[in-house]
Amino acid sequence: MNSSPATAEDGLHVTVRDEVLPPNSVSFTEVNFTGATAVRSQVVVAFATQPLDGTGDGAGWPASFKLSPTECEEVPGYKAVFTCLLWPNQSRGPEFVVSTDAPEMTTLYRGYAYIPPGGDLAEGIEAARSAGARPATATSGMSRSVVMSREHALRNTVAYDLPDVPAGKTVRQALRIHANDAGRLYLNFLRADGQVSRPREDIQIGNVTTGPGSSCTLNSPKVDAGVLNLNCRLEPGDHTITYELTAAPGVHAWRMRALTSYNIYTSNGFDDTYVRQTGTFSTVGAPVLPRHDLLARDTSGQLFWYNNTGTAATPFSPRAPFTTGWQTYNKITRLSPVVEKLIYSTGVVPAGAERGRGDIVARDSAGYLWYYDRQFAHGYATRVKVGSGWNIYNQLAGAGDVNRDSRMDLVARDASGVLWLYKGTGSTSSARFATRVKIGSGWGIYNQLAAGADLNDDGKPDLVARDASGVLWLYKGTGSATAPYATRVKVGTGWKIYNQLSLAGDLTNDGKTDAVARDTSGVLWLYKGTGSATAPFAKRSKIGGGWNIYNTIL
Repeated sequence: MNSSPATAEDGLHVTVRDEVLPPNSVSFTEVNFTGATAVRSQVVVAFATQPLDGTGDGAGWPASFKLSPTECEEVPGYKAVFTCLLWPNQSRGPEFVVSTDAPEMTTLYRGYAYIPPGGDLAEGIEAARSAGARPATATSGMSRSVVMSREHALRNTVAYDLPDVPAGKTVRQALRIHANDAGRLYLNFLRADGQVSRPREDIQIGNVTTGPGSSCTLNSPKVDAGVLNLNCRLEPGDHTITYELTAAPGVHAWRMRALTSYNIYTSNGFDDTYVRQTGTFSTVGAPVLPRHDLLARDTSGQLFWYNNTGTAATPFSPRAPFTTGWQTYNKITRLSPVVEKLIYSTGVVPAGAERGRGDIVARDSAGYLWYYDRQFAHGYATRVKVGSGWNIYNQLAGAGDVNRDSRMDLVARDASGVLWLYKGTGSTSSARFATRVKIGSGWGIYNQLAAGADLNDDGKPDLVARDASGVLWLYKGTGSATAPYATRVKVGTGWKIYNQLSLAGDLTNDGKTDAVARDTSGVLWLYKGTGSATAPFAKRSKIGGGWNIYNTIL
């Protein structure tokens, strides 16, 4: 029977690792070995709060470390000395939970020694308890777990040199890292907050350079949301990592974020352990034009959402069911065209960021008006009651920002033909609109009103009205709250064939407001905007049939 520890020559090699731990984490006593047989053997693990010198001084673990249930057995007569059965390939020894308030640089030392089948347990115990006072061997040694606080981790910093990247060009950017501690640096790219949510364009990363004490792996050459691009290992010191970004010729103008995450820990904590920092730059190209979507309600009260594609031939993706219960309303209008959602990396949208991107007001049969705020997470927030008495109006139309105060307004026509302006207040309470202001009389000649978008490219929202003979009239916005519309201009005839009309915003990605109109057979037509006040629409093109299932198109 061989009573001496196995040696490297026997083909066995045991390894453990030092741990750097954050507070509120788990410390693993993980023993790995190679070259062992399938026969069960043992490993002895001894714990102390100071390097193990065989005297037993400091035996145990820090107060901020709590022992978890373990299958290892504590050796009688010794403090904090365990024997663990060793199976082929790996054995997990005692584990500890590190408390949230663990002091900075709290250290747990562990000595270990392998005992082969039939080996001497006493020798293994002695080797583990004195591991800090003797040279490490292939089968014994000492490792430690050190707690480093969040404040300690924050000493590792990144500075950014991020020139803008023009479309069709290649630019070199640099990260300048002060690595107070050895760790791993991860780099990926995101679109900056507050921009429209659109698929990433063709931007590539490559030609990475590093210096002494650092090495990087290019995980993915494509810059895309959610994709890790660089994974770097750094030793303590100051480092510069550079890389090239190449933007395809057709890339648009985006605000971009370079996001670095530095991790000094060997085990993740229950809290975020990464030091996350951000640098910003832009791609330089054609402006990103926001896309406008369409909403439609069927007779059951189901609201459907049609995402805009940006192409004139097929301006909408297949419909997506949105919300139900809208059959209780006899008038629905959106205050401005429905703009595609904005992207926020945290998922938390600043208050009011979505205001003016398609808020909805709806009137029920009792005459109550309800306000639906556009909301990032769920489309629209829970409705807010605006007030009663709104059944005196036979037309409601979202007017956009008529008086240029960044608040969305509403126009309403009463039974006598008077048109009234309700200026938006920006309030989040029920007082969404100021006291009404009379725009003018004689509006009873119109059987269709559509508003809220700029047709003549002057930055002011306009209104179109169709009379009983099918003539369409344009009322250009003035920007004035007391006289919001100029004298009407005739823009076309033959519009009597339509029973739904909407100024839907830019549907064709050319920066001009378009309109959609549904005829009595259920065909939806696209009228591309021209930007001209005298002829605001080009010749119509067919979108598709079957739209007569809807009683409201927004």
